[in-house]
Amino acid sequence: MLVRHGRALPRSAVLAWLSAILLAIPACAGLVQPWQPPEVIVTSLRPERIGLDEQSLLVGLRIKNPNDRTLPINAMTYKLTLAGDQIAQGGGKLERQIPAFGEESVEVSVTGSAATLLRKVPALALQSRPWQYEISGTVTVARVVPLPYRYAGEMDPQKLLRTLMF
Repeated sequence: MLVRHGRALPRSAVLAWLSAILLAIPACAGLVQPWQPPEVIVTSLRPERIGLDEQSLLVGLRIKNPNDRTLPINAMTYKLTLAGDQIAQGGGKLERQIPAFGEESVEVSVTGSAATLLRKVPALALQSRPWQYEISGTVTVARVVPLPYRYAGEMDPQKLLRTLMF
């Protein structure tokens, strides 16, 4: 029972008040659009450590925020595919606040099979056209919202070969 100035409000007034609140909640929720996943573009690729069975690569990424509000990234996962074969994967904490419609460059470490990379690079080196890549994974936003992303692009083979050969 709601009381105002020492008197109980009529039941109809309480129902009208609750109805107004219940109608306002969805309207407020509609003001905040769901997060759109960022555009994640590979800008560089260079060896960090190459062992007999495992490789570690540093991958430069440009992360573009398509949202009309700051994108609070807490973590990311990555899966990198080169010319159809997965060459590396990784993930971890990545604390970034990317402004609305802005972008930021980061460098992350990924690991994969050294045999896959050693088998792939010579065959691709013989091609004169750009190499096709795809990067995909999940961006964790606001500590709880997982946003899957996927982006495909091309890499200049000559530039990439120079960086992969140390």
